[in-house]
Amino acid sequence: GSYDIMPDAKSKDISNLYFVGDIVRSRHGSWSQEKAYVTGMEAANLILNKKKSDKIIPLSPDEPHVMLGRQLVKSFQQLAVASGLPKPPSLADFLF
Repeated sequence: GSYDIMPDAKSKDISNLYFVGDIVRSRHGSWSQEKAYVTGMEAANLILNKKKSDKIIPLSPDEPHVMLGRQLVKSFQQLAVASGLPKPPSLADFLF
């Protein structure tokens, strides 16, 4: 997936540079607008020298139908690669 190439909230190279938005690496698990909000909160917490997850409510576990969907997508991707097909694209493939 694209997770490994996403930037962290705080730049490793420039001490006062922070990233927010849907393409920022976060263990929160939210997507889209919610992830943009959460990563903004994470960056603000880091700037204020607070714990990154301070006052951020964790997500509830996935509902059964969401877990099934995730498992199906992962199985399809593994099957495609094992069959010699090119790796299916991720969001990062379209952005970079």
